[in-house]
Amino acid sequence: VKILAVDDDPFIRELFPSIFANTDLTDVHTACSGHAALDAIKAERKPYDCFLLDVDMPGMDGIELCKRIRALPGYEGKPILMLTAKTDSVSIENAFASGANDYIAKPFNLKDISNRIRVAERLLFNAKTIKRIGKDDIPQGDERGKHGFEHAEKLHLADTNRLILSFSLGNYITQLDRNDLEKCQVFCVALDDSELLFNKTTSKEFLTILSDVATALTEVIKCPHLLMCYEGSGSFLCITRDPELPEWDMIEEVLQDKLDDRICVGGDDAPLTITLSVGTPIPPNANRTQRVKKTFERALSRARMRYATKCAAA
Repeated sequence: VKILAVDDDPFIRELFPSIFANTDLTDVHTACSGHAALDAIKAERKPYDCFLLDVDMPGMDGIELCKRIRALPGYEGKPILMLTAKTDSVSIENAFASGANDYIAKPFNLKDISNRIRVAERLLFNAKTIKRIGKDDIPQGDERGKHGFEHAEKLHLADTNRLILSFSLGNYITQLDRNDLEKCQVFCVALDDSELLFNKTTSKEFLTILSDVATALTEVIKCPHLLMCYEGSGSFLCITRDPELPEWDMIEEVLQDKLDDRICVGGDDAPLTITLSVGTPIPPNANRTQRVKKTFERALSRARMRYATKCAAA
């Protein structure tokens, strides 16, 4: 594994080779700034496999550097871990939104870094099957109901603000301490009858609907505190520390108003009604080892319950 560690502190840079001396992660390179890192990436014939980026650097900070690395061909899926002050929650969230997969709090445990790199490697290997796709990648005139992805498939929606990979959102939730847990709320936004929409729309139309939902979410929830992922089956998992989060029914109403402005033509050339359900927000599970699985499952079930309640009342 070829690692590039970027930090403006010379002491930290000197420390990195010794951190990995007793592991097989010995191909470690360093850079003192964002611009130096980009130059190093450009100069190397063999691409880097993993990055450690300090968030707080003069000139180009780690978040901007992360964005630029993600924009480079071949680096869309490389593990990027951020090094940051533990209390800097907004920077952590912005780092994930810019493409980071994990973070390590300063002052860091030396063993922690190698462990988190291993986690990132394993998860990213599994995530290679997740398609990165956007509505602009699909040509006009594609056939309705015929898609290059499954209805239940997790997707990485390209060019969608605040939307990250599912395992990256899991990493974020896993590392929350008790104080942060109390401030966070997780909820699911799900398209109603999403399989019907999937079967009656073209890929471009379906991806446009997903993009519209994600964009509307960033308008309803304060962006500095919002992270979300697309879990497939028309469902988005969202986490926020917004202290002024609207009530869930208000979120649903505002999102629905934004979707009502668009018309989607179905396979029989009749307009399709696009509605959604918002599950009641929940706090992340307190048990760190079960936190991601149980939190995600509960949030998804709340949205299903909300849809069932609407159907029963209809």
